[in-house]
Amino acid sequence: MIVAIGLVTLARLNADSLYFGDLLTFFLPALAALCVAAALLALITGNRLAAAIAVVLSLVNGLPLVLPVERGAASAGGRELRVATSNVLGGRSDYGDLIAWSTQSGIDILGQQEVSGYQLRRFGALRAHFPSTPPAELLGRHPEVMAWSGWKILKAEHVKNVTLDPVFGWGGNPLRLELAPPGLPEAISVTGQSVLVVYILHPTTPRSFDQWESRNAYLDTVARAIAAETPGTPVIAMGDFNTPTWSPFFQSFLKKSGLIDAAGTGWPATTRFSRRALVKRFAFGSPVDHILVSRNIEVRHFEVGPDIGSDHFPVFADLRLP
Repeated sequence: MIVAIGLVTLARLNADSLYFGDLLTFFLPALAALCVAAALLALITGNRLAAAIAVVLSLVNGLPLVLPVERGAASAGGRELRVATSNVLGGRSDYGDLIAWSTQSGIDILGQQEVSGYQLRRFGALRAHFPSTPPAELLGRHPEVMAWSGWKILKAEHVKNVTLDPVFGWGGNPLRLELAPPGLPEAISVTGQSVLVVYILHPTTPRSFDQWESRNAYLDTVARAIAAETPGTPVIAMGDFNTPTWSPFFQSFLKKSGLIDAAGTGWPATTRFSRRALVKRFAFGSPVDHILVSRNIEVRHFEVGPDIGSDHFPVFADLRLP
C-alpha cells in the first residue's frame, strides 16, 4: 500500500508533464487523507518504517492544502461590486433555482458556462434583470460562455488564438469585457481607472490526453492576454476552469497572468461534484470554479453558493476596486 501511494505521489509531483499526475490533483485532499490513514495503520501494526514513509507522504500531499496564499489589496478605495460565476449544467430543463439565485443575490456581473441557445431561450428573467449583455452577433446561437451585467459593457470580444477541443465535453471561447460602473458616461477611455476588464473562461474538461493539452494551451493563452493588459487596470477572471486549485497549470495561470485567487485559501470548498445521491450528500469533488483578481482589487468576501440544480456550485465574491 505504501509503495502504491508513493508511486501515486510521485506522479502528482510531476503533474506538469504527466496527464495522470495532473488528474490526481483533482483529489489531493483525498490523497492526503489516504496517506494519514496509511500512517495510522502502519503505527497500529507496528511497522515503523512504513509509518515514517507514510508521514512524509502525508506532509508532501498535505502541505499544499494549508500553506498561506497571496491575497489582494488590503484596502481599496473605489467602487464595490459583487461578481459571480456559474456553470449552468447544459441539457437540463428546470432552471428555476438558478434564475432565482442569479437575480436575488445582489450580483453585478455574472459569468456562465454551458449556455446553449436552448438555455438562452429560458433565461428571459436574466435578460430582464441584467441590462447589459455581449452583442448577439458575438455570442452566436450557442454562446457556451455567457455574461450578464448590471455594469455597462463598453466592449465585448473573444480572446484570440485560443485552442478549443471540447469533443466529449463542454468548452467555449473566453469572453473579454470592458465595463464601466452604472452612471458613468459611455465615452470613457479604456485606460481610465474607472474601467474594469473581466474575462470569463471555460476550457474543455481534461477527459482525454488531447483535451488535457487543449485545456492547458487555452489557459496559457488567456493568462498571457491578461498579462498584456494596461498596467494598473483592474482585472477579474472567472469561470469553470476545469482545473483544481492544486494543479500546476492553475498555479502557472496565476503566475503568468499576475492575478490572485479570491478564495484566499489553499484549500477552497468543492465546486464541482456529482449529483448522484450518495456522492452528492457529501459534495465530494474539486474546486474548479474560480474567481481571480488583480492585486489592486480588495477581496472583501468570497463564498461558494448553494445548490442551484447544476453539478457545479456557483461562486461569488464581493470586491472593491482601486
